[in-house]
Amino acid sequence: MNRHARIVEALGGSTRVASLLGLKENTVSKWKARGIPSQHWYRIIALSPDLTPEYLDRTKPRYTQRRCEAAE
Repeated sequence: MNRHARIVEALGGSTRVASLLGLKENTVSKWKARGIPSQHWYRIIALSPDLTPEYLDRTKPRYTQRRCEAAE
């Protein structure tokens, strides 16, 4: 799962984020694969100021870590 997908999931998933931002769920769902557009970053940060890169690194799924280690 990439960083953008982890951000959306950490905020409660596509449906919740879409509701909070007043967007369609499928719009936010696409962010997981395509990335969060720059014009929405300030709103994402406002939703959760605790969502730091360090937090995301701590919440990285273990299977992703194993795949990265295996690739090295």
